[in-house]
Formats: sequence, structure tokens, C-alpha cells
Amino acid sequence: MGKLSELKGVEKPVTEWLSKMGWTFQSNEDLKAYNRPFSNPVISQILIEKVSQFNGVSISVAETAVEQLLQHLNNPSPIIGNENFLEKLVKGITLTVDGEDQDFHFIDFDNVWNNNLIVTNQYWVQGLKMVKTDIVLLVNGIPLVLIEAKQRARKGTNWMEGVKQFSTYEQRADKFFMCHGFGVACNGRITKYGIPGASSSYFNEWKSTILDTTHANPILDQSNDLCQTYLNDEDGFYHFNVERLPNGEVLERMKLGIIGLLQPARVVDIIKNFLVFERTDEKIIKKVARYQQLRAANKIVHRVVDSDLKQGVIWHTQGTGKSLTMLYTAHKLRNMPKLNDPTVYIVVDRKDLREQIGGTFDDCEFPNARAINNIGDLKYIIDSAPAGVFITTVQKFRELGNRQDTRDNIIILIDEAHRTQYGDYQIELQNVLPNARRFAFTGTPIPKTHQEFGVKNAQGAQEYYLDKYSIQDAIEDGATVPIRYTFGPQEWFLDKDKLKEGYDEITADLTEDEKRLVEKKVQAWKVFLKHEDRVAVLARDIAEDFRNVVEPQGYKAQLVACDKEACVLYYNELLKYFDRSELTIIFSNGNYEESEKYELFKDHYKEEKERRRLISKFKRRITTDEQSKGNNLKIIIVCNMLLTGFDAPIEQTMYLDSPLRDHNLLQAVARTNRPYDDKVSKLSKEFGRIVDYVGIFENYKDALNYDPEDIGEFEDVESLVLQFPRVLEIAFEPFKSIKLADTYECSLLIVRKLTELDQGKFEHNYREVLQLWEAISPHPKLKDYREKYLWLNVIYEIYLEEFKRLDFDSEVYAAKTRKLIQESAKLIDFKGHLPEVKIDSDYLNQLKETKLSPSDKAEKIIRDIETVIRKNEANSAAYVEFQNRLDELIKKKQEESASIEQLLLKLSDLYGELDDIATLPQKMGFEDKGTFEIFTHIKNARNKDFHEELTREFAKDVVDSVIRKKIYIGWQDVANEISRLRVNIEIFAAADQYQQLDIDDDAQLMDTIMLSVVKNFGLR
Repeated sequence: MGKLSELKGVEKPVTEWLSKMGWTFQSNEDLKAYNRPFSNPVISQILIEKVSQFNGVSISVAETAVEQLLQHLNNPSPIIGNENFLEKLVKGITLTVDGEDQDFHFIDFDNVWNNNLIVTNQYWVQGLKMVKTDIVLLVNGIPLVLIEAKQRARKGTNWMEGVKQFSTYEQRADKFFMCHGFGVACNGRITKYGIPGASSSYFNEWKSTILDTTHANPILDQSNDLCQTYLNDEDGFYHFNVERLPNGEVLERMKLGIIGLLQPARVVDIIKNFLVFERTDEKIIKKVARYQQLRAANKIVHRVVDSDLKQGVIWHTQGTGKSLTMLYTAHKLRNMPKLNDPTVYIVVDRKDLREQIGGTFDDCEFPNARAINNIGDLKYIIDSAPAGVFITTVQKFRELGNRQDTRDNIIILIDEAHRTQYGDYQIELQNVLPNARRFAFTGTPIPKTHQEFGVKNAQGAQEYYLDKYSIQDAIEDGATVPIRYTFGPQEWFLDKDKLKEGYDEITADLTEDEKRLVEKKVQAWKVFLKHEDRVAVLARDIAEDFRNVVEPQGYKAQLVACDKEACVLYYNELLKYFDRSELTIIFSNGNYEESEKYELFKDHYKEEKERRRLISKFKRRITTDEQSKGNNLKIIIVCNMLLTGFDAPIEQTMYLDSPLRDHNLLQAVARTNRPYDDKVSKLSKEFGRIVDYVGIFENYKDALNYDPEDIGEFEDVESLVLQFPRVLEIAFEPFKSIKLADTYECSLLIVRKLTELDQGKFEHNYREVLQLWEAISPHPKLKDYREKYLWLNVIYEIYLEEFKRLDFDSEVYAAKTRKLIQESAKLIDFKGHLPEVKIDSDYLNQLKETKLSPSDKAEKIIRDIETVIRKNEANSAAYVEFQNRLDELIKKKQEESASIEQLLLKLSDLYGELDDIATLPQKMGFEDKGTFEIFTHIKNARNKDFHEELTREFAKDVVDSVIRKKIYIGWQDVANEISRLRVNIEIFAAADQYQQLDIDDDAQLMDTIMLSVVKNFGLR
């Protein structure tokens, strides 16, 4: 067993922290008093007692209410069962008691400390298979938070191992899955949380240090030594702190996540207000709020309920789930009893944004929420003053005359609060709803928004943001990817004066009538942008770039032109390089075009239904299946539509040929910053990419007139080209003394060098090179490094062949590198020159007769022994011990602590033992291979902390007393029988006699033992 165990290194400290936060620790032994069957994930006795207490009813009536709740755990669809269970858990149920309807509640949301709050270890639930979660948080006997704890020091384990275990809960123990709220994975270094079943990219770190003070918080008790606490004068909230490094970075990231996320009041808050079930493409996706979403929503609720301040600005950068943040906020506001059934307006300034926000609410089936259809509908709502959530455009408030709703429990959440959201429209809005609280949500920091919606704090200072989640925050959290830019042909850039003219026009706050008047004028800058030769040159550049850079990685692109005419000119020119099925134009339908313009545009006008269909196609990766359904759409051409509120993670590149600036520019380029995992290349989107054909990014800080701290840095792709030689050199450094050639001697030198390296570091360096190559290829400056890059791939191929075990999921190279390797197949075949292994009695004699040097002979034996181990380790645990012994000899060779002659003798002995491995069980006194394998698996797992005699006794006893008595012909083909036998073995291992071996608590060891049992004791 390693020196840092999961129990002492992770489980124990996490459990202790939780105990100091208000959770009561109860051991497995303590919980036995409740007689919970393993098949029931809920401790019914606790829940029944609490229901009786909360609702003032007898135990028998409480039992009926609990039965009504638990019946949802029998749903054939686990995700629907989970949704229904949590809905009833939060909202309660209604039963008829003594002839009268009575509402029943299962959690006391008003006083969190009135609930039964338990933290326990090793919580067993039996489903199709047994699941044993490391740590569980139970609220009134319901396991709402599941925590998988991994140990940071063991090779190959991290928090993602916990996520993998979560992914099996739905299949292994569906009732357990159906009653959970969310899951947490931690490994001593970091804490991540998310929904069991989701991939690791959807598990997030909790970074907010705000303490929940809606209820008394034991963390603030002066006698509590859990962490430091303080009152932050800037936001007025209590915060906590954990140990940090001298540079301010958090050292105790796992502890920060546990404390920040799992305060009892916060857990209950999340269960009630911050879980949604979203329906998209006939699938149900459960989501839990990210920390900035919960933080912003709660700040708004606090300001509405407990403050005299009536407004504030929420800046959450583009692509970070702003629509869902508004949903969570509206949901919690509607649930606040103090607000007396409030009305929440979500106000937007564009029809497409209204549809995006409305779609989010519809997808999540948000109750009492709907879009306002027309002016008459809004007039009816103002007159009747109903409670609910209403989504509308700001322009509608201009046509209400003298209508007013003077209630003080109205809250307005204003989306993308810029341009039309201040000025005359805002005056009309405030006239209609004079006592409403107003909160501006924006993805881009706009000075006018601060002026209109900012407030003065108690000290009289300007509060620019009630909550801020900057571009840099989002990149660091992985909520968005960085944005990089490159330039098109610079001779076609706008000059500075023309660029400013374009800025001024495109960013002007014009009405539709004013825009039409401007369009009648001849603008020199537009004439330049739409010049026939220019469009032809840039269209060819776009085609080459897309085919060589974007398409091979499976991504898609958007082309932003300066106006509708430019869109059509580009479309027609691009048809020289693309099929019609690969391109489409999306722009607004015009009602006032002159006949010539109408003829130009009419074939590209699309009804709303057709637009939605095309956008849906664009969001999906092109596959053979998609193409068979008629989807081959790769590039969308726009001028002003789909630049805000358009979320297509597959879009990686934007071809920018319009002089946007400030919030227009930020919103546009943010179309490319959504994370995306490409299933073909196995590489995640590392960055969004802008190809600038106008010259905006020559000095983008002028175009983006914001504080650099707010927007972060955009990186020039040319700078990546300059970085590549250095990154390639770092990866190649260990091999620079080797003369690279297609020879056997070269292969041995590479293998020898690979044995000396920190292989984790080598993998990291290689991946950095791979990522950079994929990002900038086929840049002409890479030509000088092509051969060296190919050799690095050869070395990596040898590394995979020589050092990776059978359970290694071999990396699939990214698209452009795969193509390069295919083009250079002859060179890659070089790895086949490595010597093959023939295991026979003449092996050592033949080796002695070769002309290899003693060092090369040792190297060949090492490689051949490793090959034998790799091929056979799945068949016998004994090979693991041989690998450990071999590693010791390799270490001695590297350190030159033994002569080559001594090493050759020991390696020869080891090789000879490998040849005799079939007789090893009998030599060690075991009657059969199966018993020997169980003994060996435990020995390998325990390393130095190994009790040989006790382990030998256990292996023989468990085979005789459990395994042989439970098996029958065909048992190994029945999943339930395998699970049943595993439980019996775990119970046997938990006996006092064998407790010292700690087998039943080691899920990984039990997995290994069960694989061996199935293989060695299967009967047919």
C-alpha cells in the first residue's frame, strides 16, 4: 500500500472538515441501528421520523408520505426518476388525511439545522451491482451528495477516476442514482463537482469563498479551527480562507472546494434552487449551477430581499451560461416567501435573444414562465398583474401609453444590457414599472451600463459590478477557451481612417429608420471591402484556410461580412471552392429593399423555421450519418445575425471582414470560445480562432476600449509559430545526442533513452508539441521543422509500443498529424525494426553468441522481458511482481550501481524464472492457479505492508468457504451472480479475522480479484 492512502490522505480529512461544518459523522456501525436494507439507498427510519416532526403527523401517516416519495425510485428511466424524486423532495406532496388535503414537506428549508445532517464513509447500496461510495452526505436519511475520494500519490489516479466511477451508478445501482443531488470527486489536490454520468469536462471546481449566512454557520464560531474567516468590506459578505502559497495561489484547493461547496445551507440551497433538467434533442441533461452562477443569483436575491438598493450589474463573460444564471435567479426569486409571489420580467433587446432565453426556459420546463407574444399580450399582463416569469423585448414597453404596474415585488432581469437598454427605452420601462428592481446582465463590460445600472455603496463609492466573472476567470476555469487571431492578406486591410468610419457606423445607436437612411449613402469603406478583386482573393484564402486548418479537425466556421450585399458576394465567390450544401447565408429578411437589392437577397431570405433548422445542422459534427440525413453544412455567412446569443461549440474559426469594435467585437469573437471535445481527433478545442481580414487586431486594445484586466490578452497565431521551435526543442532535448537514422542501433538508443526519462514529463512535452502543430499547421514557417516533428512522432510511437501496458488507451493522433504520418509511412514503419522476442530454451545461448555489446545485451533482455510481461500480465498477477523486480534492475543500470556483467546474470535469472512461471503456484504450495492469483493480487496491492501468512490463509479460505460453494455451471455469464459473489467475498473479507488486510474497503483491489475469480473459476 502506498505511503499516502485514500483513507488517511483524503477520506479522513474531508470527513473531519465536513464534521466541523455542521455535518454529524456516523460510521457504518452507527448506521446499522437503522436496519437499512442495502437495496434501499434511503435510510427510511430517519426520513419517516423527520416527516412526522416537520408536518405534525403520526409515524404511520409519515410512512405513507415517504412511500409516495420513494415510489419515484422505481421509474424505469433513471434520469426521469431522479427528476421526479427531486421535484417532490423540494416541493413536497399533498395527501388526504382524515378527509382533508395536507401538504407534506421532506426538508426544512427555513431552518437548515432542523434537518438530520449526516456524513458517513463507505455507504453501500445494492442494485444490479454493489456500489460503495467513499463519502456520502445524507439529509434526513437521503443520500443527496456522493463523494468519491481518490489518492493523489498513486500512479494513474486523479479526480477523474472518481468521475468514471460515478458514470456507472445509473447502471449499477439505479435507485441510488435516482435519489442523488450531485456528485463530488476529489484527490487530495483538487475538488470537482458535477452530475454523475456527465463527462469529466462538465465537472467544475468551486472557487467562491463566500460563506452562506442565511442560517447560523458554525464555521464562523470563534472556537472553530477549520479555516480563517473575515468580513469583506467590498461586497459585505463573510468569506473564508485556506492556506495559500507566497504568490497568493491557493495551496489547499481541495479544502477550498469542500468548504465552499458543502456547507449544509449551501447544499440545501443547491438542491432547492440550482438543479435543472434540460431537454434538448430528445435527451434529458441534468445540470448543477457553476459557482459564479450561484454566487450571482444569490447576490441578486440578497439585494432584492435584504437591501434598499434597487439595481446592479452582473458581468459574466460570453459563453459562461448567462441564460442559465438568469433562470436560476428567476427560479429562486419566485421561491422567496418574503417577496409574496413576485413577477419577474426578463427583458431583451432583440427577437433572436428573446428566443434564446425563452428556449432555455422551455428546455428546462421552467414553471410559470412564458414569452410575451405581442403588445396586446403585454398590455393584458400589465393590467392583470399576474405572478410569474415573462420574457419580452424592451421595445414593447414604448407602446403601453399610461399603463403602470406599481407593485414593489417586480424584478426585471435585463439581458445584454447595452445599446437599446438605456436611454429612451429605459425611461419607458421605468415609467411602466416604477417600483421594480432592475438587474442588468451583460457578457461585455459597457461604461454606459455602469452609469445606468450601477449603484453607490454605503461609502459612496461607485459599484461597477454586483458580480463579475471576467474573460480570464472563464478561461482559467475551462468555462471558455482562449481566443487567438491571425491576419489575412494585409494589402487588403482598411486604412485607419476608413476603419474608424466603419467603427462609427456599425457601432452607432441607430434606429431601423436611421439605418435605412445610412444604407442609401455610398460609404467608401464598404466599397473597398466589397471590391470584386478583394472578395475573390479573400474567398480563396478562406477556402484554403478552412480546408487545411479547420475542416481536418472536424470544426466549423462563421464568416462575418460588412452587410447583406457582402454576404451574397462572398457566397457566390466561395461556390468556386465549396459545394452549395457546405454554405449558407443567414441574415434578416428586409421589407424596404429596392428592387435591385431585393433580387440580390431574395434567394437567401429564410423563414424562422428554416433558420432554426440550419442552425441546428451547423451545431452538429459532420459524419457519414449526418451526411446521409442531408447535413453537410460547414460555414455560415452573416453580417449582424448570430453574433450574440448564438452558442455553437463546434465553431472554432471566425473569418472577420467587418469593422466591429467594443461590445460588438467582443460578442462576435466569443462565438468561437465555447469548449468542444472532438470525438474524432480525441483533442479538445484548445482555443477559438479569428482570421482578421480588416485589420482590427493590429491594435485590438484600441478596438476593445476596456480595462486589459477585464478582457485579458488575445494571442496572435504568429506568436505561436515563434514558440514552436522552442517547444519542439524541449521535447527533443533528451534525444539530441542520437543520430536519427533508419537503423536497429538507432532504435536501441531511443529505447535506452526512453528508459531514463520521466515518462510523464515526456508525454506532457510531446502533447504540447502536438497541440501547437495542430494549431498552426500548415504555416509555411513549419517547413523547416517538419522532419524533426516527424521523428518526434516516431519516438512517441516507440514509446507507446515499448512502455505502455495493455490497459493503455492508445492516443489517436490529431487530424493534421495523422495525415502527416500517413504521408510518411515509410519512416513510421521504422519502429518495426525493434527486435522480436522468441521465448525458448536457446534464447540466452543465442544472445551470448551475438556481437552486441554487454550494455546492448542487457537492453535487449530488458525490452524482451517487458514484452513478455505485457503480453501475459492479463493472464497472471505474478507478472506484476516480475515487473517490479525488473524496474529495480533497470534503476541499477541507470545509476550504474552494478556492473553490466552482474546485471546480465540477474536479468538472465529473471528471464529464466519467466519461462518457469507456469509451475509457480505449485512451487509456492497452492493447489490451483485461482487461489494463487488471489494471493498474488493482494500481495501486489499491498507492496511493503504485506502480511504473507494471513493473505495465504485468506486466499485458501475464501476459495473453500465462499467461491466453491457459490458457483455453478454458467454462473460467470450472469451479471447478478458476479455481483452477488463479490458481495459475499467482501463480507467474508470484512470479518475480524481478516480486517487487517483491508480488502473489503479497497474497491480497486476487489475489481481485480473479481476479474481473476471469473477467469479462474468460471464453469462451462
